[in-house]
Amino acid sequence: MGLAVFAAIVVVSLAIGITVQILEKKMGYDWLIIAVTATFGAYFASETFPGSTTFQAIKDFGPAVDGFYLIPGIATGAVLALVAYLGTRNLQTTTSPA
Repeated sequence: MGLAVFAAIVVVSLAIGITVQILEKKMGYDWLIIAVTATFGAYFASETFPGSTTFQAIKDFGPAVDGFYLIPGIATGAVLALVAYLGTRNLQTTTSPA
């Protein structure tokens, strides 16, 4: 995977994280957790799945851009970002003054 593709993954992940932060402000670093997990998921799926014997069925699945397999990369990044969002949305609760 080239630097340009990795930079695009990071930019898209940051955009998703910042959008979640704007829509739902619970903690100051929700965006960072979501962006890091989305970046990791997309990178992991593209670099690990194609060469893995466990995931042989989806090896070379879909189009590739500079070594980045789009379908497994985007799907895994989105799923991990959703899991991170669902996991962090209720970590901090707001308490109203009594």
